[in-house]
Amino acid sequence: MVDDEIQMEQQRSKPTTNEERLISFKNWLNEHNVIWKNVDIRSSILYGGSALYSTSSEELPIIEIPTSLLMSSELAKNSSTFIPPTSDVFNQAEQHIDQETLILTLFLLHERSEGTKSFWYPHIQVLPTTFSTPLFHKENYVESTSVYYLTETMRQSMSEVCDLINPKTFTLEDFLWAYTIIDSRGFKLTDFGTTLIPLADFANHVSFAQEASLCSKGVDKQTNRFILKTTDKKIQAGDELCLKYNNELANWQLLLYYGFAIENNPFDSILLEIKMDPNDTYEMEMKKMLLLNLSEDLFLDHELKISENEPIISENLLATLRLIVMTNEELEQYNLSNLDELLSSIVNTDNEQRALNKLLEILNDIKEVQFTTTLEESLNRFQSSQLDDDERYSLIYLIGQKQIIENACHWINNALSQLK
Repeated sequence: MVDDEIQMEQQRSKPTTNEERLISFKNWLNEHNVIWKNVDIRSSILYGGSALYSTSSEELPIIEIPTSLLMSSELAKNSSTFIPPTSDVFNQAEQHIDQETLILTLFLLHERSEGTKSFWYPHIQVLPTTFSTPLFHKENYVESTSVYYLTETMRQSMSEVCDLINPKTFTLEDFLWAYTIIDSRGFKLTDFGTTLIPLADFANHVSFAQEASLCSKGVDKQTNRFILKTTDKKIQAGDELCLKYNNELANWQLLLYYGFAIENNPFDSILLEIKMDPNDTYEMEMKKMLLLNLSEDLFLDHELKISENEPIISENLLATLRLIVMTNEELEQYNLSNLDELLSSIVNTDNEQRALNKLLEILNDIKEVQFTTTLEESLNRFQSSQLDDDERYSLIYLIGQKQIIENACHWINNALSQLK
């Protein structure tokens, strides 16, 4: 048996080109009874890297993957060759990364270090070697936006986790690679935990349900296969086969975690943090905070969104601003029993002007602090034919953020003019 395994390992020579790697992976799928009918793996038209494509207009794709091919956090815990971190390391790292993701990240690195001896070698060698997420950008394309600071925080967190592990066989850049593989391609399965699923992880994701041609049916316990089913979307030969994200994601989320952004994303948003008025007395600040904490509709963290048939400035945001800028005299008129009136009506003209000007001040601060270029400059740069994916997707994100702010400022100025 050992001799047979050695012979198989010797026969499995390392592919040297992307085409050879892909052929090796496809052969591996077939050897292990993966069902993938009317499906092929090709270079993605929508995004970089490889993706799943339909090969027939008459017959629907069928994708069923035996659970024996799944690389899961549960499997990693029971591996005889992999030594997971100690409970002390898990406890110290949990503020930065959940245990399942950490285990699978380290297990992937372990299996990669095994080379051709790894059962998953054919899969590992077709995984992307880099990403278009800001974590891997060679230059700062996202200016001083929240994505920049979230990326820096993520890098620092992963660096601290890496230091806790004190690795001898991999670097921080290796760890970031494996972490991003798990974070962007992993599935959450009830009986397996966080899981890498060969072939299924080639299905790119889309934000709109009508564009998704595949959906996950999880593991069929009778056949022990993970199943991707087709949706009601009409599928033609040559169509890329995509899954839908579980949530409606803004461009800052898509860029930060998945490395791309969508032009005119209807779910796009910009994050706002509203601060208390520094001129408030201690008693006024405490009462405003108490009302904010007790209310279900008022809060300091908001998003400006582009949504059809909805105003760009939400009632909740306006109501919060009305409370934040209240004078002591105005504040005395409100308690928890009538606080919801702020959602539907103004306090008075002067308060409404202060609230709108407060929001205008917040937005102008964002433009001044976060952006080093104007909307027009970003739009002009986007027309260049010299853009790589990192800069192109970053520009889509930046343009969306700047357009939301411009639209909001226009709305505020119109509202202010109507109050005069």
